[in-house]
Amino acid sequence: MSKVVLSEEEKKEFFKKFIDAIAYSYKSELLPDFLIDFFSETELDSFIKRLEVFKRLNQGDSYAKLNQELSVSPITTSKVAKSLRDSSENFKDILTNISDSKGAKNKDRKPTSNKRTSYLG
Repeated sequence: MSKVVLSEEEKKEFFKKFIDAIAYSYKSELLPDFLIDFFSETELDSFIKRLEVFKRLNQGDSYAKLNQELSVSPITTSKVAKSLRDSSENFKDILTNISDSKGAKNKDRKPTSNKRTSYLG
C-alpha cells in the first residue's frame, strides 16, 4: 500500500465504505468470505490473535499466561493492554459478550479453498 497519508476527510469516507462492506457482507451471511478474501493470511491471523488477547486480558488473564498460551510477545501483550485501558466501554462490552460457541450460520457449507479451510473448518 502507498505510504501517502490519507486526509481526515478520506479516512472518514474510506472507513465508512469499509464498515458498509462489513455490514453488507454480514447481512448477506458472507462476512467470513469477505474477511478471508480482504485480508492476507498474515493480517487475518494477527487480527484474530489480537482479538483473543483483548478478550483474555478483559477477562483478567495474566500477561505471562497469554504470552505462553498464544505465543505472543510481551510487547504485544503490553500494547494490547494499553489499548484496552484506553478503549471505550462499548468495546469492553463487546469483548465481554463474545461467545466461545461455534454457532456459525453457515455450518453446513463446504469451504471453497484451503485458505478458507484453515479458518472455517
